[in-house]
Amino acid sequence: MSFNNIMSMFGGGGAGAGYENISAGSAVQFHGDDDCVFVDVRSHGEIMGGTIKGAIAAPLQEFANHAKADGSGSLPAASEKKRIFLVCASGARSSGAARQMAAMGYENVANLSGGLGAWVRAGGPVQR
Repeated sequence: MSFNNIMSMFGGGGAGAGYENISAGSAVQFHGDDDCVFVDVRSHGEIMGGTIKGAIAAPLQEFANHAKADGSGSLPAASEKKRIFLVCASGARSSGAARQMAAMGYENVANLSGGLGAWVRAGGPVQR
């Protein structure tokens, strides 16, 4: 099943949002895929308590330093067409980050509905 098919099953970010919302259960299926990047937008203090295994730390307050369409930040360039999964505690902050990335021209951006707690409940791997 393609990424876009799974994304459509779990609802979009809204009409014209440019990103999708995805359930943790579905996102777990993509963990470890070389074409997927998981990004935690919570504060450094929150991330230190645990995050998705292998996630890039890109706190929302400094997100513009990480997400640069040309790839000069810590996240891949928009042209790489990577699948970007954004996570926070609840899905609210990561939704804002997803909107920013979509506006910069990133495609295949997903907001993890329910945040890190949903990820843990879905059995997703965590690192501390």
